[in-house]
Amino acid sequence: ASCLPFAALCLVSIAQDRSVVSMSSQDGGGGLNLGALSPDQLKQVADQLAQESQRLTESFEGLQSAINKYNRSASTLKKFKDESEGKEMLVPLTSSMYVRGSLEETSKILVDIGTGYYVEKSVEGGTDFCERKVVLLKEHLQKVVDALQQKQQQEQQVRTALAQKQAQAAA
Repeated sequence: ASCLPFAALCLVSIAQDRSVVSMSSQDGGGGLNLGALSPDQLKQVADQLAQESQRLTESFEGLQSAINKYNRSASTLKKFKDESEGKEMLVPLTSSMYVRGSLEETSKILVDIGTGYYVEKSVEGGTDFCERKVVLLKEHLQKVVDALQQKQQQEQQVRTALAQKQAQAAA
């Protein structure tokens, strides 16, 4: 774990190799004593917390996008099971290029399980796979939301302490 030299702000891992800054004192006690930090140190802490919030927001958006993708896939598979063999359709080669094709088999599909590996499944098995992925991703999403709320709360506390120090210095 990487620590700032002036405080005990350490990175800890959460779901899927994302990191969260955790405030703790080096002696193992409670939280970071914001009153003991200089305005420059408080600004550095606040900036780091803002960066962590941004990373968590990006993680949130990525997870939400994946959830939407798996939901669309499950919905498509539910409609697909009613299709008949031989039906003509357009097959995407890229996001804007298609070729004509026809359904050869409607009882089995190939499911991308990650890192370029595909598994043949029944349509129902593919739908179940997508639905299980959505449940797993939602669990990860909740962890990211919780961590993001904590980061934002910590950043607000640090920025409040910084404003108080600056007001004291100006008085």
